[in-house]
Amino acid sequence: MVFNGISRVFDLTDEQQYDTIGQFWDEIASVYGLENLQGLGYAWQGNTMFYAIGLKDGDIEGCNVHIHLPDDGWETVKGQTDCLKAIYDKIYQNGRLQYEIEMFYEDGTCEISYCRIK
Repeated sequence: MVFNGISRVFDLTDEQQYDTIGQFWDEIASVYGLENLQGLGYAWQGNTMFYAIGLKDGDIEGCNVHIHLPDDGWETVKGQTDCLKAIYDKIYQNGRLQYEIEMFYEDGTCEISYCRIK
């Protein structure tokens, strides 16, 4: 599986990524619509992470990354977007991640698929 998207680097200090990645989503969703997108968290390094947003189907304009993802080993959880931090706190109880794919919906729900570092 290959994820094609627009990637940026985000600061993790004081969990500010929830706000800054949210702004990134708002920017891209204003063009493509929220439910047409998926986000990929990857390459955590110290206090930073890389995060890309791409279309669920097709290629997004301005695409600057093509990331090859594992086909197996993914787990998925669903929940309320306003509980995102609590969802991630629970996910991270069992160790670090290699990748995370997020999808958000207009009804306030979200779906997170993740793959752990082996």
